[in-house]
Amino acid sequence: MNETEFVTRVEELPDRFAGRVPERYLRGLRDLVGGGEWDLVLEELLANLREDQAPITAQERDELAALLTYAHIPTVKLDELNATG
Repeated sequence: MNETEFVTRVEELPDRFAGRVPERYLRGLRDLVGGGEWDLVLEELLANLREDQAPITAQERDELAALLTYAHIPTVKLDELNATG
């Protein structure tokens, strides 16, 4: 993954998880995207998914793992998510 792909994938996250993350959190995530706060987008999304135990697929978990790894954020946080499949 290169930086352009990383940024593109992080920018897509709020829309991808719409419906599983409350709108009030999505607004905040979109604001962080608009400010280029990629690490904070990932951290906040994980916190919101974990707090609400929103379901994610195994494929989404793997994608989040790749993004976290690229951003040098520990992937251990993924263990607390409600991943299915």
